[in-house]
Amino acid sequence: MRITRTANAGILLQMDNISILLDGVCGQIPPYCSTPNNLRNELTVNLPDIVAFTHYHLDHYDEQYAKAYEKLTSRNVVQPNNCDSLKVGNVFVQPFKSRHIGKNDVSHISFIIKGSYCVWFLGDASPLSIKSVVGLPTPDVLVVPYAYANTDSSFKLTRSFGAKHIVLLHMPLRENDAYGIYDDVKKTVQGDSGVYIPEMGESLDLN
Repeated sequence: MRITRTANAGILLQMDNISILLDGVCGQIPPYCSTPNNLRNELTVNLPDIVAFTHYHLDHYDEQYAKAYEKLTSRNVVQPNNCDSLKVGNVFVQPFKSRHIGKNDVSHISFIIKGSYCVWFLGDASPLSIKSVVGLPTPDVLVVPYAYANTDSSFKLTRSFGAKHIVLLHMPLRENDAYGIYDDVKKTVQGDSGVYIPEMGESLDLN
């Protein structure tokens, strides 16, 4: 299984010969980073099997890419108002409603992706709201924003989900990190070999 960071808080997930783009294209919303042109072009030339977005904030969602994908493939993009499950090949994608970590009035979904591995992609979902969801399978990989690991208490809750690997996204540009988020996260997760903070375009091969 391979995870490539392609956006501020998004990835390209490749598992069981299926590719899934999750919040994977965005413009630049300071202090967060945009999808570089070379990655955007690659995702247009080699179109993913599934494209899905957790919510419509511009640091997670790119309307132009979504419309172009639907036109080029005749496939529907999974939108935040759609909780229908789907299957492509041997991979199941199950969206479920979740609460945005900052604003309660934001339409937001998270995803369970199951194939050879189980991946939780939570977008900007509140960790406490996820903890209250009943019946979620134990993840092999948890893909979440930095807020899941910027304090000892938040990281303890995150570790309680039972994932072997934790991929942290939504980190600000280092030169614009006015609140010292990198330092806080690094301090919290130090010594934990199961935590990854990928750079833009970096791929992680996880098993």
